[in-house]
Amino acid sequence: MELGAPLKEPPDIDTAHNIPREKEGIIFRILSYFITIIVFAVPFWVFMKVFSRVKIIGKYNLTKAKLPFLFVSNHVSMLDDAFLDPLLFIPRGLWDYKFMPYHTPERKNFYRGPIFSWIMEHVKCIPLTRGMGIYQPGIQQIIGRLKGGNSVHIYPEGTRTRTGDIGRGKPGVGRIIHQAKCSVIPCYHSGLNEVLPLGSKTPKPGKRITVIIGKPISFERYNGYESNVRTWQSIADEVIQVISDLRDKLNPSSI
Repeated sequence: MELGAPLKEPPDIDTAHNIPREKEGIIFRILSYFITIIVFAVPFWVFMKVFSRVKIIGKYNLTKAKLPFLFVSNHVSMLDDAFLDPLLFIPRGLWDYKFMPYHTPERKNFYRGPIFSWIMEHVKCIPLTRGMGIYQPGIQQIIGRLKGGNSVHIYPEGTRTRTGDIGRGKPGVGRIIHQAKCSVIPCYHSGLNEVLPLGSKTPKPGKRITVIIGKPISFERYNGYESNVRTWQSIADEVIQVISDLRDKLNPSSI
């Protein structure tokens, strides 16, 4: 029995920002670049480079990657995107803005009031709502952005870990990969939970962060499969396994 059904192509409306894609004009793009890069990315890059002890393994797998791609990683703190992405996507993201990824924040945590919502709309965010499932507009918008030649950073577990373990992948990430037909770049990182511990509101300097990035992965062999939840879950399980393999490579004692 079918567990899902083929879906329509992404709509012409940008459901993340509630504006037509073609109306993201030059002013919007300039504001987006300025706020994303100058206001947020560069300061976080400085913090990570100057005030943290960072080791990155396999960064060339990302810096040489061809767009579009889905960047997938484990999730340990509220601001993983803010700490990790400037470190990994700069400098190329300075001149190749499509390379700088879209993020997928939880709507209730980050879209609080008109000011915060306006900021989030201009820093390459596509909000997702916990509990709305894999058919919510944000998932469709991610697929549209990837088909438009962009990169997106998403957490296949769908939530932050409280124990450090890697949970099971959500079928939504499998749906994105299957329908966008994009490559996937896996990443595992450790130490960010100490930079922003659970319950803390300010980052802590001097912490050791280690990041390992794997080679781009193709899921083309799934192209002939039905676009349903069973297929999507199989893809998500493979993504989680690859991230787990990176963890084991970084920490052999965890095997």
